[in-house]
Amino acid sequence: MLHLSISQIYYLRHLLRQYAPMLKPVIAEGVAMAEADLGAVLESLYPEAEELATATEQLSRLLLLHQKKDLLSSEQYEAITRQIFWVLGLKYTSSGVGKESVTA
Repeated sequence: MLHLSISQIYYLRHLLRQYAPMLKPVIAEGVAMAEADLGAVLESLYPEAEELATATEQLSRLLLLHQKKDLLSSEQYEAITRQIFWVLGLKYTSSGVGKESVTA
């Protein structure tokens, strides 16, 4: 079960659309894209209930941090962005695009 707020899901979908050209799937199945059911994606990536709860909590924290861009260095912001996508089974390859402000 996905326990992210509606605003976090909206923000996450926005990030997935914004960074789509820079994202590569780590595995063939269960990859998150902006149109995907994010709960189903997480459940396929983390079949054990404990793993799913941990991943969801981590994703929630990372999204909250990501929204505080003004308080982060560019290196911190990039690291958090990579971690968000990694939790979703995606590898982020930075190209300097997508650094504009995102609001939920």
